[in-house]
Amino acid sequence: MTLADTGQARPNGRSPDGLSKDFPNVLAKVKEKISYSPAKRVQQMSRSPRLAIGPSGKKMHLSTDRVRARPAVSPTLSMNIGMTAIGLGVWGLMFPKSVARTLGVDAPAPVIQAIFGLREMWTGLTLAGDPTKSGMLWTRVAGDAFDIAVLKALDNPRNAQRGAAKAALGFVLAVTALDVITAIRMTNVKRNCVSEARR
Repeated sequence: MTLADTGQARPNGRSPDGLSKDFPNVLAKVKEKISYSPAKRVQQMSRSPRLAIGPSGKKMHLSTDRVRARPAVSPTLSMNIGMTAIGLGVWGLMFPKSVARTLGVDAPAPVIQAIFGLREMWTGLTLAGDPTKSGMLWTRVAGDAFDIAVLKALDNPRNAQRGAAKAALGFVLAVTALDVITAIRMTNVKRNCVSEARR
């Protein structure tokens, strides 16, 4: 055996060419052993109500809320509605005179705080805590109907802030549509996997 042959010898008898041919299979097995990154796990959990974590053969299965399964975007939309309501609630509770001046409302500050600010804050905090509460979404729809009636009454030539009232009316109509759509989705969606487990 020459020195060159000795340099090419392998303990398992494989040549460099044979080892290079096995490399793709070895790489594939290594990839199977590597778990997902944290970002990948979160992304997969947000799209599927069931997620397996861990190496093959020793996986731990987690079941998540079905309302988070793709393409159910209603919980995210509901939470955004809640955050918007919190902002409006802060405006109504802390600055009722600003609300009156902006929209041309002829009402005492305590009335604006109770009817507008407190209501928006209540629904906003509830939905931010649990965006799947369909009952609170329907409560918002009822409040939207009240706001539409008030803003429609303010949209008259006698109101110096008629333009602002008309813009607010358009905003409330758009929010009402989102509230109705989200309320319907949250009323009909399956919240978890309990129904499947009982089958």
